[in-house]
Amino acid sequence: MKLWIRALFLACLAALLMGCGVRSTYNNLDWLAMRWLNDQVNLSAEQELKARNAIERKLAWHCESELPDYIALIERIDRDVVTGQITVDVLDGYGQAIGTFGRRLLDRAQPTIIEFLASLDDQQVERLIEDIYERNDEFEDDREALSPEERQAALVEDMERSLRRLLGRLDADQRARLEQWAQWRQPDSAFEQERRETRDQQFIEALTVRNDPIEFEQRMNTLFALLQPESRPEPDPAQRITAHNRTNMLNTLVDIYELANERQIKRLRNRIGDLADDFRELSCRDQDRASS
Repeated sequence: MKLWIRALFLACLAALLMGCGVRSTYNNLDWLAMRWLNDQVNLSAEQELKARNAIERKLAWHCESELPDYIALIERIDRDVVTGQITVDVLDGYGQAIGTFGRRLLDRAQPTIIEFLASLDDQQVERLIEDIYERNDEFEDDREALSPEERQAALVEDMERSLRRLLGRLDADQRARLEQWAQWRQPDSAFEQERRETRDQQFIEALTVRNDPIEFEQRMNTLFALLQPESRPEPDPAQRITAHNRTNMLNTLVDIYELANERQIKRLRNRIGDLADDFRELSCRDQDRASS
């Protein structure tokens, strides 16, 4: 169920977490979202106009109502870094806060997404379904192309790249801790694939009743609920693996932080400060106060 809201959501959270080109990304989210949507579906002129107007309304709401909470979280992170209060529980709290941001955004967009999907014609739905099957085939090909050792090495490389943006170059002890994290991580690709394929099949089946407003909305509401981890039914093995991997990740991040030298902490605080400044400048609420 990949639509423009996913592009908006991921861009916002990526900016929050990494602080890379925040102002440029946020100021161009309307264009990025429309480009994403047009890649998924060949829009009619009417659909494109409605989508553009809906995106602009959601962005105005997000700028006014959500960015102040982003700023508050960033300031909270900086205080915790200054006082050395980076623990597993604290990091878990950051994750819960970011999850709340995502849920609020999804809740706000849900009626618009359902209305948009109901407007698709048969040809557009066929294209959407083809893309879903192609994407799943690509996921499977990528998974089978790598050995377990290669997947582990790729995990370490991706995580190290992300941490370098915040801390700079990792030292040998931090790199060794990342290697340990990857070794302790339990495989979850089979569960992820099963979950994705089940969700995609439910989405495809829902599209077949999109001309029945009541039935379609009920099915889509069920799918949206599955996007919330706390309401997603999973078999016990998947729950255990997800919990293990989450704990493993949080402990690893705390250990890498505790291994950080003064230069890395200074870089981290500079990144946090720059990110807070960017969001303050972008916040519509702050702009309104400045102009009043």
